[in-house]
Amino acid sequence: MIISSSQVQNLLKTYNKNVQPVNKVNQVEAPKKGDQLALSKESKITGRAFQAARQAEDVRQDVVNEIKERMSAGTYDVNEDQVAEKMISRAIVDELV
Repeated sequence: MIISSSQVQNLLKTYNKNVQPVNKVNQVEAPKKGDQLALSKESKITGRAFQAARQAEDVRQDVVNEIKERMSAGTYDVNEDQVAEKMISRAIVDELV
């Protein structure tokens, strides 16, 4: 179905004839009192923790270098149970958050 611009114009003319003006409502002044925000103690602590995490370095280069050295020397031992436990606990935390 193709609608021409003349059909659209006719439709608009018809619609405008049937539309009745709306009476304006008197505007009410908004209360002069400003908004207030109250944060709980827990939310303040959480906010500080997030701020500290944002300011911290993304990569702890000293730890990375130590692990690289231990891997090169063959003294880096990985406990599979601890790795699996950490992965599961982080997955649970991620799901809860």
